[in-house]
Order: sequence, then structure tokens, then C-alpha cells
Amino acid sequence: MADVWKYFAHEDDYPDLDEAAVVERMAGLLRFRTVSHLDPTLTDWGEFDRLQAYMRATWPHVFSAAQVELVDHSLLLTLVPDCAVGFAPADTPGSTSAPSPDIAASSSAQGLDPVLFMGHMDVVPVVEGTEADWTYDAYSGHVDETYVWGRGSVDMKDQVAGELEAVEYALAHGWRLRRPLILAFGQDEEDLQSGAAGLSRVLRERGVHLAFVVDEGTYLVEDAAGYGAPGLPIMGVGLAEKGYADIELTVRSAGGHSSTPFGGTSLGILAEAITRIAKAPWPVALTGLGQATFAAVADAVTDPRLAPLVAGGAETIAAHADEIAQVCLADRDLNAFVVTTVAPTVIEGSSQANNVLPQDMRAVINFRILEGLSVGDVLARCQELVADLPVEVRLLGGDNEPSAVSRADSEGFAALARVAARYFRDPVTGEAVRLVPELQVGATDARSYEPICDSCLRFSAFVVDADECARGVHGTDERITRRAYLQGVRFMIGLLADSVCDPA
Repeated sequence: MADVWKYFAHEDDYPDLDEAAVVERMAGLLRFRTVSHLDPTLTDWGEFDRLQAYMRATWPHVFSAAQVELVDHSLLLTLVPDCAVGFAPADTPGSTSAPSPDIAASSSAQGLDPVLFMGHMDVVPVVEGTEADWTYDAYSGHVDETYVWGRGSVDMKDQVAGELEAVEYALAHGWRLRRPLILAFGQDEEDLQSGAAGLSRVLRERGVHLAFVVDEGTYLVEDAAGYGAPGLPIMGVGLAEKGYADIELTVRSAGGHSSTPFGGTSLGILAEAITRIAKAPWPVALTGLGQATFAAVADAVTDPRLAPLVAGGAETIAAHADEIAQVCLADRDLNAFVVTTVAPTVIEGSSQANNVLPQDMRAVINFRILEGLSVGDVLARCQELVADLPVEVRLLGGDNEPSAVSRADSEGFAALARVAARYFRDPVTGEAVRLVPELQVGATDARSYEPICDSCLRFSAFVVDADECARGVHGTDERITRRAYLQGVRFMIGLLADSVCDPA
């Protein structure tokens, strides 16, 4: 029994859902090896083509009612009020199934901006050599009485399938859209994020402004003990992301015999450079979003380190922000929310013999950058720290500045809270699980839509236990319970009924 099940409520909603078929349709997505790579020439784009053909056949109401476009290998589906079921889906990259809809005009006519549900079709690879460690083949989409198994079952083909399933249900039941709805599925969230950038660019060129965006979140119902409020169940809504940078360090050497290491070895110099950067202090701060997080749970905080600092709510928290930040800095669960993190991840070029000096060596240090610093600040700081060493320092590609902070007082946040209140409840008190604004420490495709939306919400109703999340997301035996997937589908149908459609 999954611990997260205890928070589920109203599992009898939409009783005509064929639960076995709904689960099997999602499992089908897991059988496509849509692994993306930093080098796009290594990606098997044929798998993406086959995945999309499966989508078209599996959710026919969606693909016949939507205007369908391929932007590179990413998928954009647009439904407008009174759209007619019967468009012929696009078959070739870059093609469309009908003339591009004037979404901006449709929005103006209805007086409501579009809502965008999003996700990514790509997955991370299975680590070479661990294939046999999986209980079932990573791309089997195996379904048993409890789980759906496979790469992408949590991150995040389940949410992609759940969004399609919800829209299919609404259209099949004759629900009418009262505003435009867009489904956007990127091709490479796990590395380059070029797919989402292309999708966003298309919408931006059409003058679209989005009411709100729903992307993947933490996949958890958590106990707020980490915030000093044990016993309070919460679900995080990511309103911003930390920045991202990979800094490469290179040390060059002629090598030679280990008996004459005069001046030090390239490995020793590289180790010194890594140590200096990894141990250097970085600014610590409880940002405005961090303050909002604590304000959302302040009434339940009992941790003696934090209770006096948050008891008065937002004003007290702002006055004691530095003290709260220091408490977070020393806490494993909260550290990343108050400081730029430094993680050496790669070292290459070591000698293959114990008595031979290494020659050219390189290392990569990954940074997740807190609001208040820039990528340029990080690069300059690293260069300064090793200025007296013979080390080349450069920024690798794929960097991102800290994202904008989305609004917590938005229509979208309120909608998520209303629908979550129906489907996720505290089993002890019966009260709704509280939605809490948070900083997302990992990267998502949602940031690509910030130029056209001030409410990019990173939230997942497709939830798993914390140990499943820690072990299975990007790891071995990724899986989600059938029951959790179905609850996520109900949530997405409920969100459509709340904010997008008029049920028949």
C-alpha cells in the first residue's frame, strides 16, 4: 500500500471511466524509447514519430478537434471554443492540420486568455550496465495489479497521458470550451529544452498571452516538517526555478613519470581548483518566494528554531529573513532553497597507470543559482577563486538565469487549490491538503513560457511516495501506482471543469 493513497478523496468521481483502459493507454506511452540527448544527432527521432502516431490513435477526440502542429519534434495542440471535431491530424514535421487558429482573437472574443497544459515526451536513458537491475524492462510499460512500471511513468509521461485523457473525456462527453486550451509537449526537457522554447516562440509570434500554465511539479504530498510544521500535509506549487550553469575546469600537462612530479600534477591542481570552488561561501538569502513559502505554513510551525521567527506571519518573516535563512542553510532538506548550490559532477583524464602522470584533465561543476546572482556572477567568482592556478575556466552551454517568479495570487493558483481541495485531503483532520508556493530547485520546460505568462505553475497531481520519487525518478524501477495515476486523471478532468470547459 502506498502511503500517499491516504490523502486521496472522491475516487468515485467520473464513474464511467474505464480504469483498466485508462491505465493501459498511459502504459502504452512508456513503450517508446524517446530518450533525448545533449547531442540531438544521437536522438532516435523515429521513436518520437511513433509515439505521436500512438497518441493520435489513442486519443482520437483530442486530435480530431485540435489544430495539430509539429514544431521540430515537439507537439502543439490548440483547441478553441466551438472547435469542430473533424480536423485531420498533421502527418509531417512542421505541418499543421488546419490553418493556424487566431488564438488571440478567440481569447478576446471570449474575454478569457488560453490555459496551457504541458509536459515533455522525452525521458532520460537507463544507466548503461543497470538494465538487468529493473524488475521489468524499463520500456515494457508493464502493468500489474498495483503499479505501472517503466521509464517516464513519473517523469513525466504519466502527466502527458493524463492531460490527454482528461481532454479526451471532456470532448467525448460533449463539454464545450469557454476559453482556448493549448496542449504543448516538448521533445528535450531533460537536456536542451529547445522544444519548449520553439513552442513558446510560435505562441509569442501569434500574440498569445496565457492565463496560466500547468507543468510538472514535485510529484509529492509532503509532510511540512521540513518547514517546521510536522503533521501538516502540503503540495508544492513551483513558482520559480533556480538558474543553471555548468563550469568546466581544464588543466594541461605534458605528463611523464610519477617519480618526477615537480610543480604538481594536473590531477592535483585540478583537485585544488575543485576544492576551492566547492568550499567557497556563496550568498545566503531567504528570497521573497521563500518568505511566501513560510508564510503559507506559519500558522502550523512548531519547530522551536523557526516558530518565533514566523509566528507573526509575513511581516515577522520578512523581519527575520536572515535568521530563517541560516536555519535553512544548516538543514539538508532546505539548504538548496537559500543558497546557490555547487556540485562537482565530472572529472576526466586520469592516468591509467599508477606510475604515470596524467596529462590534460577536465572537470565540470554544476551550479543551481539562487535569485540575486547571475550566470556571469558565477563564472566570474570561479575565475577569481582559481586565478593563481594554471586552470582554464569556461562556461559550457545550456545555462539559464534564475527564472521570473510567477504570481501566487493568480487565477491558475486558485484553480489548482480548489481542485486539489476535492481530491487531496488530510486523513486526520479531513481538511484539504494545503498548496504552498515554492522555489523549484530543478529545471523544467515551464520557464520557456514566462515571456507570455505570469503564472507558470509547476504542479503534479500524479503523486508518489517520497522514497519512490527519490529512487525511481531518473533511477531504477521507476513506477507509479495505478490508483495514483487515476487520481491524477480525475484531478485534470476536474481542472478542465473548473477553469476551461462547461460540462454538458
